[in-house]
Amino acid sequence: MLIVKSVNGKHPQIPEDCYVAENATIVGEVSLGKECSIWFNAVLRGDVHYIKIGNKVNIQDGAVTVSYTHLTLPTNREV
Repeated sequence: MLIVKSVNGKHPQIPEDCYVAENATIVGEVSLGKECSIWFNAVLRGDVHYIKIGNKVNIQDGAVTVSYTHLTLPTNREV
């Protein structure tokens, strides 16, 4: 089951053209660029600091991303 959850008033921003697998978890201040893909069992936790992901970036199966400082993943295309 897909989990998209707000934390401390911070909400994930997921464009409509992104693919998010049915069992991914996206929590807190997470911002996805256009045409991203978040695959099975991936976890993006922006509950402490923000996570910003660029356009056409894909987060592979089982990846866990937790930000204890501000984190910006590649903002260039197709990573």
